[in-house]
Amino acid sequence: MDDGSCDDTRAYLREFCAEQFATLLRNETAMGYTFAANQGMRASSAGYVILLNSDTIVTLGWLEKMVACAESDPKVGLVGPLSNTASWQSVPKIEEDGDWATNPLPEGLSIAEMGGLVAKYSGQVYPRMSFLNGFCLLIRRKVMDDIGLFDEEAFGRGYGEENDYCLRARQAGWMLALADDAYVYHAQSKSYSHEKRKMLADHAGMQLAAKHGGDIIAQGVDQCRWDRVLVSIRARASANLFRESLVSSVRTRWEGKRILFVLPVMHAGGGSNVVITEARAMMRMGVGVTLLNLAVHKRAFDQSYPGLDVPVLYVDSSAEIPDLAVAYDAVIATANRSVQWIAPLQSAAGGPVLGYYIQDFEPYFFTEGSADYQAAMASYTLVPAMRLFTKTQWNRDEVWAKTGQSPVVVGASVDVNLFFPRRQEQRAGADVLHIVAMVRPSTPRRNPEGTVAVLSKLKDAFGNRIAVSIFGAEKDGPPIPGGADVARFTNYGQLAVEETAQLLSSADVFIDMSHFQAMGLTAMEAMACGAIPIVPCAGGAASFAQHGVNALVVDTSSVDEVFLAVAALLDDGERRRAMQGAALATVSRFFPEQPANAILETLFH
Repeated sequence: MDDGSCDDTRAYLREFCAEQFATLLRNETAMGYTFAANQGMRASSAGYVILLNSDTIVTLGWLEKMVACAESDPKVGLVGPLSNTASWQSVPKIEEDGDWATNPLPEGLSIAEMGGLVAKYSGQVYPRMSFLNGFCLLIRRKVMDDIGLFDEEAFGRGYGEENDYCLRARQAGWMLALADDAYVYHAQSKSYSHEKRKMLADHAGMQLAAKHGGDIIAQGVDQCRWDRVLVSIRARASANLFRESLVSSVRTRWEGKRILFVLPVMHAGGGSNVVITEARAMMRMGVGVTLLNLAVHKRAFDQSYPGLDVPVLYVDSSAEIPDLAVAYDAVIATANRSVQWIAPLQSAAGGPVLGYYIQDFEPYFFTEGSADYQAAMASYTLVPAMRLFTKTQWNRDEVWAKTGQSPVVVGASVDVNLFFPRRQEQRAGADVLHIVAMVRPSTPRRNPEGTVAVLSKLKDAFGNRIAVSIFGAEKDGPPIPGGADVARFTNYGQLAVEETAQLLSSADVFIDMSHFQAMGLTAMEAMACGAIPIVPCAGGAASFAQHGVNALVVDTSSVDEVFLAVAALLDDGERRRAMQGAALATVSRFFPEQPANAILETLFH
């Protein structure tokens, strides 16, 4: 659609359309965007129409990704991509200095590379939108049949026509979606000065309000600004720029190294989840990683991690480990007993580097003075040359105070590829606040009694204003404390990792009543899904949790203190929204490539 272009552009378009078998429509005198767009739509016949401004640069697969988004749900009528400057679709920022952000690309990063990054790290969530920017807009043919074209009478001067169209489509029952794996660069037209653009936008805003009413517009703006899926996408877009540069740097230094993690576990848990997540990160950076487990654990481990994409080596006995381990550049113990299994390797000349991934202070798991306690305490000094590393400063300090050993702190992390907010319509009851907690009766330090007591007290106080869900109880384990109170909660029992991510995506608040946490992985996972975590003040949660900013850091020995803190949060919607946004912004920086890099540095530098 050529709306009165100059002679050079007119000639170019004629030649292009002849070569590409495209239909060219031209106005000798410019009619304006609204009229020109309608001309093009009237002339079209396909199942979808794309309105694409002339000041755009598309990236690989943009069109296929937008169509795939629309095809994901027959109720989706309009689709838009991410961009550098497209109002609510902009990444990483939507606003800057009181105006829409322009988000210039970092030096050295091309538009094509930015498009590749967006696609690579996308969760393909396809968040629903109240408004979509018209710079690049896919419209389903049935929508045009249903509601017609742009309103030329009210928005003939341009600006506002796409917002009006979005409102009309929604009123007709259609949904708007963002193709969060597609990126189209928007140079922004130079046809208008900043002043004229602002004048037209202000005029369009008045027209919209007069036609549709201010309330629906305000609600739509609120959704586009604060929806947790959109907030997460923006936060992660910024973090992913650094994430990708780190991957490239690590690949250059450590590609080809071979690492064996000795991981003798049966079921999914925080420690094994961390190891697997960071093993995947190492593999993405060109490092060969294998997990070693016992054959007696195979069935349960395979059930806990179906389709695991990290190689697993099973052995009948720990005595086999030294002979197998010599084929690796580094062998890492992940629990105190596995330190004993790899200890014979310390005497092997030219053998692998030995490491110990300390994810908790394990002597605290046992009765002081018991044989298990002594074995756990001895594990930190059993192999003098072993490289020790841990997730948090708290854990490092515990090891230092009790043993004199000083592990390297590699940093907290969470699987941001799995834990992210899901679409809002998947959350039951928008007006009902959802509280989720892990209750594990078999682990006393997780404080199952205190957890149930707080949840019961909250349910008594808030009734049907809240929904409570719990998970983590073993099917054949000890009974959940609380008796009849637990019947008021939805109990999901033990969950696979993917199921946990789905549940946490529905949560507004996650409560961890543990007596202490070495790090607090599940709380980080909840943050990554958009929930506000309640974490114990004892332990290492301070590595990511800031009280009153992105979390509540509380004395979990006091049921009353936790109850009052959560109750105040539930009664303050603005505070909740601000803290959820801060939580998402914080956790986007804790991607697993950072500790993976720190581990490689600790082992090999």
